[in-house]
Amino acid sequence: MTRKEPTGDSPEVAPLERSAPIASRDVEAVPDQAVYLDSPVLSAVNQIRPFFESGAYGKSDTPLLLRHSALIRMQRLFSRLPTDLDVRPVKGRNGSRFPLRPGGVLFYPFNSLSNLQTVANRSFRHVLTLHGESNKSASMRPASRMYDYVSIAGPLARDRYLDAGIFTASDVDQGRLVMMGDTFVQSMPWIKPTRITDTAPVIFYSPTWEGYGSEADNYSSVVGMRGFMAVLKAARALDLHRVVVKPHPYLGMLRPAMVREFISGIRLLRRSGLQVSVAMRHASLQLKFGCHTQLSRLSTIEEDDSAPVAVALALCDISGMEAIFLKQRIRHVVLVRESDVPKGLETIYNRKSIMSHQDPETAVMDYLDGAEDIDAAHRKMVFGWQNPELEGVSASSARRWLIDYVRRDPFWSQAKSI
Repeated sequence: MTRKEPTGDSPEVAPLERSAPIASRDVEAVPDQAVYLDSPVLSAVNQIRPFFESGAYGKSDTPLLLRHSALIRMQRLFSRLPTDLDVRPVKGRNGSRFPLRPGGVLFYPFNSLSNLQTVANRSFRHVLTLHGESNKSASMRPASRMYDYVSIAGPLARDRYLDAGIFTASDVDQGRLVMMGDTFVQSMPWIKPTRITDTAPVIFYSPTWEGYGSEADNYSSVVGMRGFMAVLKAARALDLHRVVVKPHPYLGMLRPAMVREFISGIRLLRRSGLQVSVAMRHASLQLKFGCHTQLSRLSTIEEDDSAPVAVALALCDISGMEAIFLKQRIRHVVLVRESDVPKGLETIYNRKSIMSHQDPETAVMDYLDGAEDIDAAHRKMVFGWQNPELEGVSASSARRWLIDYVRRDPFWSQAKSI
């Protein structure tokens, strides 16, 4: 069986038959793995930087191929690229000039439009990793079918794809979806779960951004200051006085009203007597400008890995932050609209979410009474492993296993034999 070209409006965008490796005079100097990044904002580099830090992408052997557009070139006039990453600007649409060895593996942390042209280059193997694990609708796009393999965190992501009809049970059984646990879930070493010895734990609030598209794609609790009200009530319930707010890097980029509501929320918390610090390092330029010009005596916090902040309770929206908190074993509740409760997580969310009709104080206290068991059940649903031996290994070891797996090409090898 050969791979078919997509036709019409079908969600199937199957990879074409792979071409044979091409001999190269400089093949030994060319890397055999790379990350391809196409984003309208340069700050997207910061979103995937933690994966280079963890070893999920290799700093020394995995260049970051940054798609250069007019918008990115303009942003580079005002922002610097990381000097410790091997960032290589690329212009081609089909990867024909990419600095990657034939037969190499190309990772995709974003499901961008130009990826459609890039995967057409069959000299490489193409693997969608995304940049976290999220229950947002954007995490299960039909375009995922155009990649050779899709890395997923575990059973929950697998079931999302199956329920949406994007992949089939046969795809799963034959290994096209590859469960990699928390390998491609970001770590945030500058926060940690509270211990008994911590004297000044905080409430940590991490609202997501407004999203592309319709209101249905806007999962942010900044709207109507719903999240800030929940933070205030949770702080009172736990008798805590310090709050750290970390906005999503894109918050306020598309809707100026989000910046205004964010600022109003910070003012609400401060008027209520809470000590509020905002993690602004990776915030959008719009949010930074608004906060610095409209908030007097704005307190910011350095994301210092050497002095992590002790988090007594985190509040987040449906976003990749859920998996981060699960990975780092930080107790957290999810701010969610009833219509957005993910399929398969109804039981979990009934015990660890704050819905619009609920009293935040009651919801928080009920969750904390059984947090250990609730989070253990949640973690088991989110994280799983294609090979049980991968659990507990380093991110770099998991990446090497994934590269070997993709090179063996188990799914497409079986497909060809049918």
